[in-house]
Amino acid sequence: MSAALAKTLAAVAALPLTAEREAATGTLLAGWLPAANELSRKMSQAQHQELLPATVFAHAPVNDTGAAAP
Repeated sequence: MSAALAKTLAAVAALPLTAEREAATGTLLAGWLPAANELSRKMSQAQHQELLPATVFAHAPVNDTGAAAP
């Protein structure tokens, strides 16, 4: 992942980055993306289809007005 590609992706997502952050983001994504793709391929295999996340996020209860219930 190059700084130029990081700049393009940031622009598409409306995330302004300085030139310094573009370079750092490109380096960071270059390290993360291969591992993320490998994990995605692994978890897409048939033997992993029944796995559920260890952390389940739930919404807080709300009252009739839609505000968070005490």
